[in-house]
Amino acid sequence: MSDQLDLHHMNVATGHMALLEFIAEAQRRSYECVRIIHGKGRRSESGPRLKTMTRELLRQHSQVLAFTPCKPADGGDGATDALLKTND
Repeated sequence: MSDQLDLHHMNVATGHMALLEFIAEAQRRSYECVRIIHGKGRRSESGPRLKTMTRELLRQHSQVLAFTPCKPADGGDGATDALLKTND
């Protein structure tokens, strides 16, 4: 894993901006794989909003090749690993 971003304690709007900046910085540093920690949303009255926002953003982002929930030892469904395009 090259780097990780923890979205805990952020609202959706702040998390969205932080995630966009994180991906841009990861690309500038030529990172191929990053981890986003968003939580499982169990304490949220409105469901897993950060997890949903994260996966939607990754699905639509032109620099993201693929993403997957982490292994249980790495956060399970509360974190997502993303594979980024490289600047070759």
